[in-house]
Amino acid sequence: MALNLVLAAATKGLREMYSASRSEPQPVEFQMPSEPDAPQSFQIGWGREPDLAETISAMLLAIDDPAYISHAELQYGIADNLGRWADNRAARTRQYVASMLSESPENAEERRVATIMIDATIVGFALVEITRTNPASPFATLHDVVFSPSVQGRGLGNALFDWLAEQCRAEGAQRFFLESGVDNHRAHAFFKRQGFLQTSIVMMRDL
Repeated sequence: MALNLVLAAATKGLREMYSASRSEPQPVEFQMPSEPDAPQSFQIGWGREPDLAETISAMLLAIDDPAYISHAELQYGIADNLGRWADNRAARTRQYVASMLSESPENAEERRVATIMIDATIVGFALVEITRTNPASPFATLHDVVFSPSVQGRGLGNALFDWLAEQCRAEGAQRFFLESGVDNHRAHAFFKRQGFLQTSIVMMRDL
């Protein structure tokens, strides 16, 4: 899925403010740089909340910008075409999220949701899938990464990607892969700052 990361330049030095343990199963708490009159901390961990699917669906549906649309939205029927969301987007989005969070034996250990929480409220998430088709070279795919507008530009993107890299390395993954809508330029710039390189071009043709 395309990633909605319209973030300002991350606060310098955030990476030095925390370290995440590979063996820590509980959410890890960090101090977040903030305005002097509103100090905050946040937690990053694997989501287990009972209403997780609905929360993720609601955050995805809150994205209005059609630049978010990529081939995955088109494949799942969430969008009708480039630049146009489907009329039944809500139902399609919930179906997609349900499939990603399915606890069937085939994916129970492979598909996960990393969440960022402030005051027990999810303000960001990443849908992650670890693929081991080639046991010698497992890899992690980031299907969606979304943040609430209220926390964008506070360095949470850096924190989440660093935490995910640590966790996925501990699972044996050797690379991250992601894809993003062709017009999602600010997200592309963020990914490049995170060390991502363009490796392919996805093309589409109507039949």
